[in-house]
Amino acid sequence: MNVTLQEYELAYDSDYHMVVTDSAGHTMIAEIPDPGCVGPGSPFAAGIAHARAQFDAMFTATGSFQTANVPVQITGVGFFDFIEGQEGVAPNAIELHPIIDIKFGPFYSLSASPSSLTIGQGGMATATITSTLSGTFNSSVALSVSGLPAGATASFLPATIPAPGSGGSTLTISVGASTPVGTYNVLVTGTGGGQTHPTTIYLTVTTGSGTIQQLLGNPGFEIGSSNPAPWTVTPAVIDNSSTYEAPHTGSWKAWLDGYGSAHTDTLQQQVPIAANTAQATLSFWLHIDTAETAIIANDTLKVQIRNASGTVLATLATYSNLDANSGYRQVSFDVTSYKGQTIQVYLIGVENSKLKTSFVVDDFALYATISGSSDFALSASPSALTISQGNSGSSAITTTTSGGFNSSIALSASDLPAGAIASFNPSSIGAPGTGSSSLTMSVGASTVAGTYKISVAGAGGGATHSITITLTVSSSGGTTQQLLGNAGFENGSTNPAPWSVTSGVVDNSASEPAHLGSWKAWLDGYGSAHTDTVMQQIAIPANATQATLSFWLHIDTTETTATTAYDTLKVQIRNSSGTALTTLATYSNLSAKVGYAQVSFDLGSFKGQTIQIYLVGVEDTSLKTSFVVDDFALSVTTP
Repeated sequence: MNVTLQEYELAYDSDYHMVVTDSAGHTMIAEIPDPGCVGPGSPFAAGIAHARAQFDAMFTATGSFQTANVPVQITGVGFFDFIEGQEGVAPNAIELHPIIDIKFGPFYSLSASPSSLTIGQGGMATATITSTLSGTFNSSVALSVSGLPAGATASFLPATIPAPGSGGSTLTISVGASTPVGTYNVLVTGTGGGQTHPTTIYLTVTTGSGTIQQLLGNPGFEIGSSNPAPWTVTPAVIDNSSTYEAPHTGSWKAWLDGYGSAHTDTLQQQVPIAANTAQATLSFWLHIDTAETAIIANDTLKVQIRNASGTVLATLATYSNLDANSGYRQVSFDVTSYKGQTIQVYLIGVENSKLKTSFVVDDFALYATISGSSDFALSASPSALTISQGNSGSSAITTTTSGGFNSSIALSASDLPAGAIASFNPSSIGAPGTGSSSLTMSVGASTVAGTYKISVAGAGGGATHSITITLTVSSSGGTTQQLLGNAGFENGSTNPAPWSVTSGVVDNSASEPAHLGSWKAWLDGYGSAHTDTVMQQIAIPANATQATLSFWLHIDTTETTATTAYDTLKVQIRNSSGTALTTLATYSNLSAKVGYAQVSFDLGSFKGQTIQIYLVGVEDTSLKTSFVVDDFALSVTTP
């Protein structure tokens, strides 16, 4: 778990009692026992002693709580304790006890999307490698790859994710015509800040006519338990414990049942199979172990195909405690008959009231061979941009698919003039490949004025296509800089600086999506008396010739009035002491609208001053209004 160590103490039983919190502020107890109280035969003894030594190297625990507030990565065993007023106890009294490993941050971690690729001999495909930060990690992260089969090559764009280390890179794998057919574990490694972290991509090399595509998302559950999508699962099914039930590959798997009491677990993913599919095969790796001694099927796992409404179309197989096996075995099913349909791959494990049976599954694949041609196309709107030196502009890049195309599409830009850079948000369109991305081109102050042809390329499903955007760079008559830090809140809720915000404002939940990226500031939305604030202090140079504040705003409300502003958001400029100098605008529940709209204000009159950009949202006692803001900019032009 990547969490924040909030406080700790040396408990009466000599355990280290720690209170940890997640990004949403939920608390949980984690304990490192006294190694002297652990039997030498315990499988946890070495881990406990190791964790204790790691903790002692950082802190000295005493009989009273001490504040830490540092990011940590902990590994431990889930444990239920009785609720008796313990400091930091979770509502369900689950704690990690014992802790067998603790690392002190800051950290970064790597992930791959998709985490599996199927490439025909002579073809290529791409995956997005994303580095996510925890705490104040600040270093570039260099990427490398190993485990490629003979004749295959790999490249990263960029090869290094720049400091502070958060961002993405497009990995392109090219398979030679003579590369042996088979499945390979390709290891992507990030190195930076004295740390090395890996992520695995499962590469399948195929032969044959037509295009072969793997349709399932997150097939090995490696995104983890907090984000199982596009799988829908019952609680605790996605699991990374290795002591009792190890995964087939990687760190995570799906573990259904295994409680020894009446219990039902489910696992399902909905996926369309193209009408022009020549062959479709579902496979996964299955391990079953049981404490049952009976010769009847007391506990069962059914593998079903259901329609999009959840109606059972077929039960492909039924496994039970009688099928218990040592290790994993791969099972596969022909699902070609469901072409042209949207189906649910649905597993349901049912356990009776005694003697447990665990059904453990991992590394799913649904390979579809698409007959005929399948492809994608790119378009840009606008297809021409005029940007002055030192400024930026954007264009929406849209992808459309045909012929059953089903793959992610990685985007890139080339032929930029010196001093100009381009970025995409998102950097890759997810499978099946239909969607859009915002391309932002930033022109340097020294970029030579003129007209340029910018090539925007998309790569996915073994195909690469490009379009051209005409970029005209004009003279600026000055230097324009964007002064605000963390303007899109992408540092996350644990590190909102240089913003000062009230609790819970910086948010990445999908119920109120961000304008761009993953994070935004969400003020109010509680339906009760509440006040939220967002503030950043900034100095505007005295020689500024122009200063413009802008941000994107979305408002939604459950208020029904068409005349009364019950809930308000004020946009203010305050001095460095916090005294309001002016209110630029006041929005309310009456301003609610679908989607985001950009608002801007002239701040030229505040040049030579240190000011606070200050937003205050005030909600009354009933019917909620949410004020959601994102992607701020304070663009200042100086001679």
